[in-house]
Amino acid sequence: MPADRQLWLGYSDGGEKITLDVGGAGTKSLLLGSRAGELAALVALSAKEAGTNPVILDLGGSLSKTMSGHFDTYDYRSFLYDSFRLEEPGAWHSQLAAAAYAVALDLTSEEESIVNAAAQVVASDGTLLSPVSLHDVLGKVEGFRGFYVDRLSGRIGALRLFDAVEDQSFQRLVQGNVLVDFHSAPYPQAGELAAVLFLAKLVALSHCSGRTGGLLLMTDADRVFRASPRVTHSDRLLRQLLGWPRDVMFSSGQQFNLNPLLLHAFPVTIYSSDAWHSQQRPVPRVLSGSFVLHDRRSGSSRSFASRRIPTKTADYAPARTGKYVSPELTRRILEMIESFPLSTPESIVAYVVQEFLPADADSALAALTRQGALILEPKNSGSGPKVFACTLTDSGRDLLKELGA
Repeated sequence: MPADRQLWLGYSDGGEKITLDVGGAGTKSLLLGSRAGELAALVALSAKEAGTNPVILDLGGSLSKTMSGHFDTYDYRSFLYDSFRLEEPGAWHSQLAAAAYAVALDLTSEEESIVNAAAQVVASDGTLLSPVSLHDVLGKVEGFRGFYVDRLSGRIGALRLFDAVEDQSFQRLVQGNVLVDFHSAPYPQAGELAAVLFLAKLVALSHCSGRTGGLLLMTDADRVFRASPRVTHSDRLLRQLLGWPRDVMFSSGQQFNLNPLLLHAFPVTIYSSDAWHSQQRPVPRVLSGSFVLHDRRSGSSRSFASRRIPTKTADYAPARTGKYVSPELTRRILEMIESFPLSTPESIVAYVVQEFLPADADSALAALTRQGALILEPKNSGSGPKVFACTLTDSGRDLLKELGA
């Protein structure tokens, strides 16, 4: 990204334009206060106008509701499948992904080491670094056994209900001017894990290619980089972000819930007036409703009124048919067909209905049939008449292997 790009934020009391320089070695900035969502929209549009090709990870969904028309907007599931796919060098990416799991699950350094060891096994097998794959190998990792592995296995197993579509490559994210919405995740922790896995994949891609890309903006960052009560947390992913030569901005409406490392290490902070006045150190008073741009490097503080940001919404970029409805559901279906040659669609639905919705099971079967992973064919059922049962094709067996069976 070219150096010395300026983001136009608004006007000072004297009518002077207030801008923020980005580019070069990469500026790290925080957007704090009750109006952090408005600040994030301001920065996002200003970054696009300045030609920085921003990538926006909208964890809270606020920008997706007001700014989707300014960017190519995607549901997070469009990129989720590719976020599970390891990049070369695999060991480097898998360690970052383990750090992402540690962030989302608030793991200790010891627990992160167990996940990292499991991720190395997954990487060597060439499978996806999904919760399902990790859950399956946790008990088989050499050197780790007992209560802590069992407890960690249960926590990761609780994250198995992910919907993913093999639709978009992360190369589309690298191009920029993209808004990714995470608020449709089935539960909060799923969205948080997906967001940090996206961060890990973007850093891994940058490490492999040597290219940093444009501005990266994440909303509601306190949900993932939170003030953790665990003093043994490694913060490995956050430290990688701090040393990343890319412009990174995090917004948060709960500044005191943020990881203290962010508050001390990010040199630039833009406060809404309530956050500015709530600091523990004495600060000059500013008008209610205004913002303050504070640069810790120079010690300068400039208050300003935000320029007008036009709201513009649009439909999300269309997604192609998903590879599977749910990794775990798809794997269960494929395993049943592989183990029981006379499995019919009705018996498969009856088998999985205790854990999954019948409609999801029907959708998964229909998707697998469309994609040629299974076929229906008449089979002998012993002394009775022939039945139409499911048979895995070669692509179905490849998918079962990919899902970590």
